[in-house]
Amino acid sequence: MKTPLLAALGISAAMLMSASGPASATDLSSLSGFLSSCQTDTRQCEAIVSDIVLAARSNHYACMPRDLSTDEAINKEMWWLQTSAKNNPQFAKMDLQDVLWTGVSDLWPCNKKA
Repeated sequence: MKTPLLAALGISAAMLMSASGPASATDLSSLSGFLSSCQTDTRQCEAIVSDIVLAARSNHYACMPRDLSTDEAINKEMWWLQTSAKNNPQFAKMDLQDVLWTGVSDLWPCNKKA
């Protein structure tokens, strides 16, 4: 349980640092702001999603197929954000990082035995 938390804290710090730079226009305040920013700042959005995907994979937070490339995972996560999460009121008030992690969990769930 500590590993995903530590990874999440590291991702939060990276997101804040990358978003605070003068060249960054990525809105991290909400899902709708993030998706809106992604239309003009795709590289930064992909970098943020990439950080989540890589953290999830390296910390075994999700059960991603071994043959799934990082680029494919980023594309799937972006697709999930734009289709499943965008119009879901559940995610409107949720912290963006929580939404990103929810996407990873929804896309690549692990079947754990009780």
